[in-house]
Amino acid sequence: MRMHAQTAMIENGFVHLPKAAPWLAAYLHELTVFPNGRHDDQVDSTAQLLDWFKRGSGEPQDWLWQLTKEEHRAQQARPARPEPLSVIAKRMGLLPR
Repeated sequence: MRMHAQTAMIENGFVHLPKAAPWLAAYLHELTVFPNGRHDDQVDSTAQLLDWFKRGSGEPQDWLWQLTKEEHRAQQARPARPEPLSVIAKRMGLLPR
């Protein structure tokens, strides 16, 4: 249930990941085999963060919010958007095409 509530955000392309990272394959594997996988820590933290963003609790001034705003500004300056999670997972063969 916890990740199911976040499915629309992921499928609609609101979640972006880097094209390459040392942790990317393990992260995507854990997300795609959930709830039948051995681990779910990254699934839980991803679901909690996406829920936090969806709730939009006013104008929080903590470090995560500041970091997110700075990253958003940096992305606006870049010419191309990162690929959505669903596209990366399909390319890696973790989801059907």
